[in-house]
Amino acid sequence: MMANKYVSSTIPINSTPLKEAQFTRADVHLHEVDHSGASYEGRIFLNNPEADDKTPTEPENGYAGSFYVFSHGGCFGDIGHCELQTGVRPYDKRLKSPTVPRDISVIVTDRLKDLAKNSDQVTVTIVPVVDPDNYSPEGYNVDVANCLRFKDIDIRLYEAPGQ
Repeated sequence: MMANKYVSSTIPINSTPLKEAQFTRADVHLHEVDHSGASYEGRIFLNNPEADDKTPTEPENGYAGSFYVFSHGGCFGDIGHCELQTGVRPYDKRLKSPTVPRDISVIVTDRLKDLAKNSDQVTVTIVPVVDPDNYSPEGYNVDVANCLRFKDIDIRLYEAPGQ
């Protein structure tokens, strides 16, 4: 089942450290991923904005890795039940809501190093793949078509100590 996908704008990458392979790790980092709706696999493709849920997960198609979001499946409580509580009152001992957005990192080192040999820029495509057997139209009040929601995305490069 195809849900909304994300395609970044072209991201210029500093070609010198990439071409010389001075980084030891590269991550695609998603900030504040919403996991209150449908569960899905998020497939990450680099330099393949045409990727979709049918694209084979092979390096030659730009596939760089996956992450999994095990969501809460929507809200079944009364009005306001699933709204995030902001702020903390003095002496409030309650735990944070389990639906607080979280950050996700996916290691893409090998794929990014391969791309850096021939390119000075990259696009990131994230394709959410939802298992249709988990969500029937009449059984759940979940927006499957728009399950991929996050605040921001970046690529992080890490160098080995002493380089």
